[in-house]
Amino acid sequence: MKLLQKTGWGMAVPVMLSVILLGACSEEETPKEGTVQEETVQEETPKESIATGEQLANIINYELSTRTLTLDEVEWIEESDTDRIKELELDVEKDLPTGFVVYNETIEEASIKLAEDAKIYLVNQENPSEPREVDEKEFISYLLGVKGPYTITVEDDVVVKVEEKYMP
Repeated sequence: MKLLQKTGWGMAVPVMLSVILLGACSEEETPKEGTVQEETVQEETPKESIATGEQLANIINYELSTRTLTLDEVEWIEESDTDRIKELELDVEKDLPTGFVVYNETIEEASIKLAEDAKIYLVNQENPSEPREVDEKEFISYLLGVKGPYTITVEDDVVVKVEEKYMP
């Protein structure tokens, strides 16, 4: 301790330790059990609703207790989409190095219920052309690591099918 006092660090060390301890003890918001969340960096814009049919989206959150998905629609752009690439001023070599890009200019969240009998399919790693059907529990675990993209099928204002998009 005398060495710390001689060098001028006598009070600095206890103060730094206090700051570290206070930061570790602070109440940080944590997701509720059964909830999957994605950290967002872009500004969020609320979206009115999700159209009937198929949309490509990232799943931002899934609230198990209400069976509610929070989605952010995205766009799949391939090298052959030359008009769209020009419109967005994308550089094919830089922005589409694998031949495609999942484009998402802004985060526009929309929430929608997952139907009780919804079908959920994930990419089958052994045979990507044959998706595998999973139950809700496996889907929730999978969402902790893979937010999307997923093809979401909506009928009568509920999601009836969720299928992970294969990304080569």
